[in-house]
Amino acid sequence: MFTPKLYQVDGDDWPLRIIERHPLAVLVSNGDPVPNATHVPVIAPPDAAPEDALSGMRLWAHLTRANPHWQQLAAAGGGPAKLVFHGPNGYVTPSLYSADMVAPTWNYVAVHLEGTVELAGDDETLAIVHTTAQTLEDRFGDGMALAPSLEYHRQIVGAVGGLFFTVTKVDVMFKLSQEKDPEVQQRVLDRFAASGSGLHREVADTMRALRLGGSAG
Repeated sequence: MFTPKLYQVDGDDWPLRIIERHPLAVLVSNGDPVPNATHVPVIAPPDAAPEDALSGMRLWAHLTRANPHWQQLAAAGGGPAKLVFHGPNGYVTPSLYSADMVAPTWNYVAVHLEGTVELAGDDETLAIVHTTAQTLEDRFGDGMALAPSLEYHRQIVGAVGGLFFTVTKVDVMFKLSQEKDPEVQQRVLDRFAASGSGLHREVADTMRALRLGGSAG
């Protein structure tokens, strides 16, 4: 992913933070005649710590074995791939710029990971499915304990292809009006903060965390 210096961020914790908040990624790998692309939930391994570097980490994911994408990965024994994560994003109206000759844009956060796919064994796939379910329930659901569902997961896991994705390269794009002056940044931030969309409010929160806007200093 081409990332101009203006839209790069400091700190190794940002990419993992985005992945934890937006775990549905697009898995991309070689295909014929075009690359394969499948949306998959992705989690860090249970023993990963927040301060751990994402590069070199072995992420967990899974998809159905009925998917031709899985079948091609299995036939190849894994191989090189990419994961694409979409973070908070939203449209920026040029009315916030206070200028006559302007163009609209889209503010967004994205994380692209390059790495290698390794196919998981049956017991590993069960661990991936069960742990992913509990992790996402704890993070986004009602905190329901899924331990009683282990036997059900065991019954369905034969139709699931688990995989490990070892990260070799991390690209992060935080395009959040950095090219504008602080007053315009603040107007953009305020517009997102006042939105009824949680995704838009997360854009505002991210801009604040990066100290963008008229109050930055």
